[in-house]
Amino acid sequence: MVDSNSLRALYRRPGFLLKRCHQVSAALFLEECREFQMTPSQYGALTVLAQYPGIDQIALGRLTGLDRSTAGLVLKLLSQRGLIERAINPKDKRRMRLKLSKEGERTLAAMAGAAKRAQERSLAGLPKDKREQFLDILEAYLAGHDAVIDVSMALNGGWVE
Repeated sequence: MVDSNSLRALYRRPGFLLKRCHQVSAALFLEECREFQMTPSQYGALTVLAQYPGIDQIALGRLTGLDRSTAGLVLKLLSQRGLIERAINPKDKRRMRLKLSKEGERTLAAMAGAAKRAQERSLAGLPKDKREQFLDILEAYLAGHDAVIDVSMALNGGWVE
């Protein structure tokens, strides 16, 4: 039998706490965005493509923090829904250039309120005066592990999975 002290040690592990925070945040996003049938990863991909139309799958994966296979699956699902368009990259025929379709633009705009509510609900578990500090600590954690996404490097191919 496991005693509560050993469970406390498990529950205080940084990886465990971060995973549980992610699960809570993702569940809130899915609840708020239910009508759009969109995952946080899919929403992230649409958001990146709105900002950087014409990038390829590798850059999109880097900018969203997704590995190649997950990025490929996300793009396949978005493409099947008609939310993105793919075009041959004239500089490298093996890489497809990606952009939002008109429907993707409409969906992203329609989701803005729900995504914002999910973010607000996610932070609502903290006192108002601690929310910015919490985000700063998370960013510092990533910086301390050299895991902050550098947009210019991701776009220029300088970062590898």
